[in-house]
Amino acid sequence: MTSTVPLDRRHAGFLLGLAATSVGLSSGFIWASEGRTALVVAAAAAAWFGYLAAHYAVTGRLLDSESRSTDGLGGREALDLEAAWQYGAVVLGVGVLISGMVIGAVYINRGDHVLTNLGGALFLGGYVIAHYGATRELL
Repeated sequence: MTSTVPLDRRHAGFLLGLAATSVGLSSGFIWASEGRTALVVAAAAAAWFGYLAAHYAVTGRLLDSESRSTDGLGGREALDLEAAWQYGAVVLGVGVLISGMVIGAVYINRGDHVLTNLGGALFLGGYVIAHYGATRELL
């Protein structure tokens, strides 16, 4: 007997928000290459509001405050993580992010919304993985 765990509001908001961001970005890039300005503006707005919704679902706030310290950041101390797995997560996330950029670029040129969106999903997924590795927060 198996049981399924339904998505709670936090996880559903996170996934739906990032899905809206991915669809907005991928479609916006294709429409930009076609010179469809009004659709690009709508897609950019959908992408931004989707990200804000995902961020709010995870953190309970629309934007991060300015309270994070940036003193001394740069060079090796910029990524001084507590656990070895975090470095692996950052490297994996950046790799997935880059692969998403490459896949997206190839299919933007072909006007393929579905595969461009796959590239967008990989890009955003890589960002989330790297961000979690670096901060232990999804966004």
